[in-house]
Amino acid sequence: MNLQMIFRVNGVILFINGLNFLLNTKMFLGMAGFDMTPQLLTLAQAMGVSLISIGLLSWRTPDIAGEAMSSYGQLYAIIGVLWVLLIGYHFATGQASGPPVYGNLAINAVLATLFFMYSKK
Repeated sequence: MNLQMIFRVNGVILFINGLNFLLNTKMFLGMAGFDMTPQLLTLAQAMGVSLISIGLLSWRTPDIAGEAMSSYGQLYAIIGVLWVLLIGYHFATGQASGPPVYGNLAINAVLATLFFMYSKK
């Protein structure tokens, strides 16, 4: 495992989550305990495009970061921790539950840890 591989894995996971938000919105958010409204559908689809975009950035980072790849790895680790904190808060307060919450919480925690470990200078 190396930092380039972690960026690629992160990109694929973000892309899959983005597609789920964009194309399987009702199922994906329904599994997390959300009641679908037209407003939530619109917001979730915007989130999907955002996640797909960030996934593309993550996938391409090893190709364009050069000597700064470790710094980008640290940045992605911080972003991963922010996701863990937000998802953990939503879980703890009962705002979200179910498989998407558990899966995303675990995946983000693992990826944040890997980004920290492999981006040490």
